[in-house]
Amino acid sequence: MDTKAIEELIAIMDKAELTALRVDDGDLKIELERNHGPFSSTALPLMADRVSALLAGKTQSHEAAAIEDAEEDSLLVRSPMVGMFYLSPSPDEEPFVKVGQEVLSSQTLAIVEAMKMMNEITSPAPGIVMEVLAANGTQVEYDQPLFRIATADAR
Repeated sequence: MDTKAIEELIAIMDKAELTALRVDDGDLKIELERNHGPFSSTALPLMADRVSALLAGKTQSHEAAAIEDAEEDSLLVRSPMVGMFYLSPSPDEEPFVKVGQEVLSSQTLAIVEAMKMMNEITSPAPGIVMEVLAANGTQVEYDQPLFRIATADAR
């Protein structure tokens, strides 16, 4: 999708006063979301360029994630949303989990802050934290791998 098409989607959002827009056209999926007032017409080209760059990078990261998913003895915990990733409840506290730590099903691994709401990221199964794949305090994307957990079967 080119910059012009993305600018048109943003203009549609402005005109209809939408806060989110999802487009699914087979292989191409675009989700636009905002939580503030309308953008100025000068901001549209800048945002369209950024979305184009993210789309180009997203294809590469999905290919890498598919290779990582091939490991049968571990699972990837992915971000359910776009937001800020935090490994601990506050900056002065210990992280929820560390590499090498055993975790239980539904145990909190991290937090993703989205729209001023803290969303817990939990372990889908018992296992051992093998890798933390996102840096603390960074922006994460939807479906981005956050943790690799060795499942109970692998131990």
